[in-house]
Amino acid sequence: MQYRVFAILVMTVLAVASAAASEAVIEDVLVTGTFAPQPALTASVSVLDSSQIQALNKTTVADLLKTLPGLLVEKQGGPGGLTAVSIRGGEANFTLVLIDGVAVNDPTNFRGGGFDFANLNPNMVDRIEVVRGAQSAIYGSDALAGVINIITRRPQEGHQQQVSVEGGQDDYSDVGASALGSVGAFTYTVELASRDDGEPTPGSTRDSDSAHLRLGWRPSSAQELSISYRYLDGKRSSYPEQSGGPRYALYDALDNSKYTQDIIAFDWGAQLSADWRSTLTANRFEQDEHYCSPGIPPYFEVPPNGADTDFTRDQLRWINTVQLAPGYEANIGAEYRHEEGKSDGYIEFFGDSLPSDFELDRDTRSAFADISASPLADLLLHASLRYDDPEEFDSETSGQFGARYAVGGGVTLAANWGEAYKLPSFFALGHALVGNPELQPEKGESWDLGATWQAHETLMLNATWFENDFRDLVDFDDETFRNVNRKNVQTSGVELQADWRPLPALSLRSQGTYTDIDVRNEDTVLTGRPEWTASVVAQWQIREQWDTALDYLYAGKAWSASRHTGELVNEKLGDYHRVDWVLRWQLARAWQIQASVDNVLDENYETAVGFSGPGREFRLGVTFSN
Repeated sequence: MQYRVFAILVMTVLAVASAAASEAVIEDVLVTGTFAPQPALTASVSVLDSSQIQALNKTTVADLLKTLPGLLVEKQGGPGGLTAVSIRGGEANFTLVLIDGVAVNDPTNFRGGGFDFANLNPNMVDRIEVVRGAQSAIYGSDALAGVINIITRRPQEGHQQQVSVEGGQDDYSDVGASALGSVGAFTYTVELASRDDGEPTPGSTRDSDSAHLRLGWRPSSAQELSISYRYLDGKRSSYPEQSGGPRYALYDALDNSKYTQDIIAFDWGAQLSADWRSTLTANRFEQDEHYCSPGIPPYFEVPPNGADTDFTRDQLRWINTVQLAPGYEANIGAEYRHEEGKSDGYIEFFGDSLPSDFELDRDTRSAFADISASPLADLLLHASLRYDDPEEFDSETSGQFGARYAVGGGVTLAANWGEAYKLPSFFALGHALVGNPELQPEKGESWDLGATWQAHETLMLNATWFENDFRDLVDFDDETFRNVNRKNVQTSGVELQADWRPLPALSLRSQGTYTDIDVRNEDTVLTGRPEWTASVVAQWQIREQWDTALDYLYAGKAWSASRHTGELVNEKLGDYHRVDWVLRWQLARAWQIQASVDNVLDENYETAVGFSGPGREFRLGVTFSN
């Protein structure tokens, strides 16, 4: 099958066209993987901008991320199942997830802090930046494999209003309204959304309401301030993870979860002199969740359980950016982070309910510095160093180095190395039954080498080799019935990209990723991570008022685990192909109609044992923009 995937990529380069969307051609300023916004990084970066997000019209952010190299998405069937995204074969909780720069990983959940991407509404996303590789030198704990930053819309000059309504099969609906603009020195953003994902697969439902408010003030040309608030209220249901899903589960009892998220952020920036800029950011992330699970009856391999969890993270960061000389820029700063989590939980054994409560908090104080240098016009160097002093753990020093060199003929070479660590989650440390307060941080080290060839202004090719070494991974030990540090995992592979625009109205973006995973000294497989993935995205401006997008996804065979037989069984799921299609009609200056077909070929595939992906689904929407 890998030869078929490679052939897809070759044909992409030779025969079709690509939207300019990769890191090799993006000229925008990057805000992820750096202390201060930069026009270019040495790191391996991918960006999805607003035009691409709107053209694809996906129902989940995870479906957008599938079009990027090195990202693997694991989904439990329909919309109510948990959706995890891993980078370059790492665990899903090795990915630090940011919303407008605010960390939203929750260490009280049973996923070790892994983020559920099904909670994000793509219609409230303006831009996505992905930085691959160890990033603790920039972000501290959690960024073992990389960072995904979800960026919301910012107002332009004047005023912009938008109302959108979309409906589809199986009771799907999505309604949104927004107002953005500027008044003198002030800017404002108001966004509201309500979504019901319906029930495209049996038992799997999710609906949510969200709001985003932001106020900015620029009292002078050298100073700006902003304050923002984001709110999410949602609920979901699904068959329990590893239960065998609608196909194999012996009972139809479902997991149920209700949750809220609150993000408050304050940002201040000032140009104190021609060569010195200072920024101060303060934010709070809160997540409350109530969940209950019937377990996996009738064998009691996973007993009924539930919990009410409450997590809060407060973060304060001060950064000073200094222009040392032309081509030389340094950042130096400090950070304080306070986290506290509480869980009131239970586990039922043969009619008796045992408490699984925990309550933990920790402070982390940090200092960091980095430098970006261009000693030659075609050479960019970057080095970062960060010191973290987390409460109850030894201090951590993380380094990072990268280089990028334009050798000529449109060819650019890049190399990166980085260190990372992840503090044990509150769940892994404190859970009354499986927690282990003696756990130590998980560690990681990453390398990558890449070559980009800008063969023509309309054609770009890229190949990147990567390797990650993860050590002391937290795992559940059946003999002691508790979490322990033991697994060492190495992941390596190649990411290929081809972007080509043969005609002004026609474009195509393609990628393929090969990932090899080696669990050292253990007869263990890691689930949800196929060796090969590939995608092709074609966009065509048919006429001035008509445009269309077609995207193809291939996912290779991947391991999945199930306990529906009363014991843990690993099964390899088959590979699958999926095609989605969108057609948009600009009916008038302010009115747009879009029709979408998900899974055009009605491909029958499983994303986990017994959990089938949705079949062919139709959606129709209308948007008013002024």
